[in-house]
Amino acid sequence: MDTIVAYLQANIVLVLFLVIGLGSLVGKLKIGSLALGPTTGILIVGLAFGLLHLTVSPTVKGVAFTLFLFVIGISVGPSLVHLLSTRAAFKYLAMSLFAGVAMAVSVFLVAKAFDLNGIVVGGLSAGAMTTSAVLAAGQDMIAGGAYKLPDGMSLEAASDLMAGAYALTYLFGTFGLILLVKICPRLVGKDIAEEAAKLESDAGANAEMVSASIRAWKVTAPDYIGKTIADLEAGAAKHEAEHGIPTLIEKVLRDGKLLEPSPDLKLKSGDVVAAWATPGILVFGTKVLGEEVTDPKVLSVKLASSELVVTNRKIVGKTLGEFVREHGRGVTVERMARTGNELPVRGDTPIVAGDVLFASGPQRQLDAFAEQVGYVVEDQLKTDLINLGIFLALFGALGTITVTIAGVKLAVLGGAAMGAMLGGVILGWLRSRSPRWGSVAAPAGDALMSLSLGLFIACVAIGAGGTLIELLQTQGPKLILAGAIVTTFCTIATFLFGHFVLRLNVAYNSGATYGAMTGAAPDEFCKDARSSAPAVAYALPSAVSNLIFIVVALVLMTVL
Repeated sequence: MDTIVAYLQANIVLVLFLVIGLGSLVGKLKIGSLALGPTTGILIVGLAFGLLHLTVSPTVKGVAFTLFLFVIGISVGPSLVHLLSTRAAFKYLAMSLFAGVAMAVSVFLVAKAFDLNGIVVGGLSAGAMTTSAVLAAGQDMIAGGAYKLPDGMSLEAASDLMAGAYALTYLFGTFGLILLVKICPRLVGKDIAEEAAKLESDAGANAEMVSASIRAWKVTAPDYIGKTIADLEAGAAKHEAEHGIPTLIEKVLRDGKLLEPSPDLKLKSGDVVAAWATPGILVFGTKVLGEEVTDPKVLSVKLASSELVVTNRKIVGKTLGEFVREHGRGVTVERMARTGNELPVRGDTPIVAGDVLFASGPQRQLDAFAEQVGYVVEDQLKTDLINLGIFLALFGALGTITVTIAGVKLAVLGGAAMGAMLGGVILGWLRSRSPRWGSVAAPAGDALMSLSLGLFIACVAIGAGGTLIELLQTQGPKLILAGAIVTTFCTIATFLFGHFVLRLNVAYNSGATYGAMTGAAPDEFCKDARSSAPAVAYALPSAVSNLIFIVVALVLMTVL
């Protein structure tokens, strides 16, 4: 056994990736209908390896959590600015701020009641609020010397103690949160599915986005013979207005020759007209033009797809349906993402600066659409490492600047990792305004986030595993109870605040509460609501709460 342990210690980097792989596999297991998730899986497997008393270099962990916080900053930068500058987003900002206050009050009270020191409070805050970024910031604070350790406690022991407190409170923080948010609508006498149905009714047909396809008809009916392409498009648009995608005449074939479908081109009997339209236009086309045909000359269209970043201020605040009806001739929005989270492609989804739209359609129409959105991510498989490297290093260095107050050395920005996160926020905001600040394609951003978080959790879990048994024996029960109290109080209080003070619809409130508590993904509540409404309300509070909880936790560590 000693030989195996020695081999693992000598190849600890390989062990870390093994933990990430096995942990992600374990994360696919389900408790009832709820999957453990990759973070929980990596935490469990890492703790198991940690029982072998393996050690991970502080440098490896430092790289992991610095990159993790930097990528978080990039993802939340555009949304944070939107929250701070838009009245429509104020309610979601208020939700996150209230959750931060609830966290501060509950953590402070349980710390006093259970006699917990600042190190344990940092881990409990991270686990109970399911915010791994808090753990990263807290450990960076300890490593940077901004937190005065108890006499005789080493940096490694303090880091492991915080990680152990995180591990013991994270499980209820994750699954307890889901169960609590499911229960919350019942506390106010509401059914989430019924409330979501009201939203759907209010939104009407514009809520659903219908994909367009190309169809062709031979002009034989008298309705549009002698009329222009503009007349035909206007008639089709009126017929299909409720679907949110305007009809686009793509090609006209006359006597075997393709003509430019200019607005003033008059149609003749026998012309073959190809149009990008929603499925419902089929009946309209057959009725007013003639029989549908499958002529390859008009149905073969060069298609393209693009990843587009919203930077145009004129469209911010509009719904996706409004924008597509105005500028999306022939274009289909296939996916939409915000702060790294997938959003439903719905007509009533509001557009926020920094949103990413994945669109497809004829090249010339897609180009025109992209000009109205902002800019195209030129290479979806490439990330600009120039700005990323410079911003991370520069702001990370600013984070190491310290001042001494009353004999206590304090990092102005909270440490190198916190400085890096601030750099990420600024770079993310700049990138949402102009592509010259560096492209981080959505797939690359997801990969960086998942890998850096997985590596950080693996490092933390392996370090905590060696002291986990002792921590369970000495403080385990009270830590688990304290974490459960914090999670329960913050979740219910935040939901009630959203319901009684902000007057949010229960479906939106469930998603916003889960986001404000930094839950992993709102899919479970979308199932309960039979609607995507919770996902719409989830993204913005989820982004800003990460930052608020970090600040609250670092202050609590300092005063306790």
